[in-house]
Amino acid sequence: MRAPRLLALGAFIGFPLASYVGYPALVWAAAKLRPRPLVSDSNYEPSVTVVVAAHDEEALIGAKVRNILAVDYRPERVACIVVCDGCTDATAEAARAAGEARLTVIELPRQLGKLAAIRAAMPHAGAEIVAFSDANALLERGALGHLVAPFADPTVAAVSGAKHVCDGAEAIYWRYERWIRIHESASGSIAGADGALYAVRASAVDTSPCSGAADDLLVSLRAARSGGRIVWAPRARTTEAAVPSAADSFTARTRTTSGALFALESLPGLLRPSHSDLWWKLGGHKLLRIATPLAIVAGTVALAEPLATIRDRASARSAGFAILALLLGLRSLRRFRRARDQTRYVLLANLAALAGLARYIARQPIDAWSPARGRDESEAASTRAH
Repeated sequence: MRAPRLLALGAFIGFPLASYVGYPALVWAAAKLRPRPLVSDSNYEPSVTVVVAAHDEEALIGAKVRNILAVDYRPERVACIVVCDGCTDATAEAARAAGEARLTVIELPRQLGKLAAIRAAMPHAGAEIVAFSDANALLERGALGHLVAPFADPTVAAVSGAKHVCDGAEAIYWRYERWIRIHESASGSIAGADGALYAVRASAVDTSPCSGAADDLLVSLRAARSGGRIVWAPRARTTEAAVPSAADSFTARTRTTSGALFALESLPGLLRPSHSDLWWKLGGHKLLRIATPLAIVAGTVALAEPLATIRDRASARSAGFAILALLLGLRSLRRFRRARDQTRYVLLANLAALAGLARYIARQPIDAWSPARGRDESEAASTRAH
C-alpha cells in the first residue's frame, strides 16, 4: 500500500477513533490521575437572575416562566427576565400572563440573535449570578440550587447544567456527552457551557458583539479568560424533548458548529497551551470533532480513487459484491430501530458539522434562529421534569 493511501486510511479510521474514543479516554485518565477538587456548598444561596432569550415561543414561554419562578430556591433571591427577540407572535403577552413581580419582559423590535438579546437583559439583571436557559428546557425543582452551589468555590467562573433529552437517538448522544463532561469537570474545566442551562458570575458576563458566535460557548469561555473554571453541575438538570425532525436537527447542529468556530476565533488565547486545561479540551471536544467528518470525506475520496482505474473484471465484480453486501446490511439494520436511528443521528451530525464548517469558511454567520419544538414536545418534557 502506497504512502498516500496509508495516510488516507489513517485519516478515515484515526480521526473518528481519536474524536469519539481517544479524547473521552484522555479526559477519563486526567480525571483519575490529576483530579481537581471542587468546593461546592449546597447552602450557598446568592441572588440569581435567570435570562431567557425567546423568539416566537408563545406556545412554550408561559410554562417556562412558571417553571423558573417555582424552583426550590428562596423566592426573594430569584428573578426572571424574558427577552422577546423580534417576536411576531404573542410571546411577550404569554410571558407576562404567567409571571408576577419577579418577572421582567423586554421586547426587541426586530430579531438580533441570542447574544444581542442577552446584552439587552444585562442592565436589568441586578443579581450576583446570572443564569441563562433555553425556552424549551424545563428545570427540575432543585436545579437552580445545584447550579449555583459550585460558585462557593472562588476559582469557578461559570457552571453548566445537565441537559436531559426525553428519548430517541439524541437522548443517547446526550448521555455520552454527560459522561465526557463529568470527567472534564473532575479534571478542571469543561469545554464550554450548554445553553439549556448555565450560569456566570455577573461581574464576568461579557456580551460584547461577536457575529455568528454560539452565545453559550462564547459567554462561558469569556468568563474563564482570566483563568477561572467552567464546571459541570450534574444535578442541575433540565429536561427537553428531542428535536422533532431531521431537518430541524441538521439546522441546529449546523448553527452550533459554525457558532463554535466563530466563538473560538474570537478567543485565540484560550487555545494556547499556557491557558489552564481549556486548550486541549477545546481542541479535543470541539475542533477535533469538527475536523473528523472532513477527514472521513478526504480519506474516502483518496481510498476510492484507485477504483476509477479498475479494469480487471474480477476486481470490479468483487467491488460490486461489497457494495451489495453493504446495502443489504443497511437494509437489515432497519429491523433494529435503535441502532438505525443512532446511525442516522451520527451521520446527520457529521454532515451538519461539514455544513457548519462551510458556513464558517464562507464567513456566513448565523445569528437569527427559529424554535424547532412545538407545544406537544414541551408538554412531554414537562411531564419528565416533574
